[in-house]
Amino acid sequence: RTRIIEKVWDINFEHDTSVIDVYINFLRKKLDQPGAPSFIETIRGVGYRVNEEA
Repeated sequence: RTRIIEKVWDINFEHDTSVIDVYINFLRKKLDQPGAPSFIETIRGVGYRVNEEA
């Protein structure tokens, strides 16, 4: 999450936040299609990745 914040918003962020979770949810609603695999996958304990097969 920290890496995403630093790359996307170009700020140094040191606190735990749910901002990334909220934006990932917005992106999923925009990108995902019913019945298709999710474009953005959650990797538990690591972060997120793009599902290239979606």
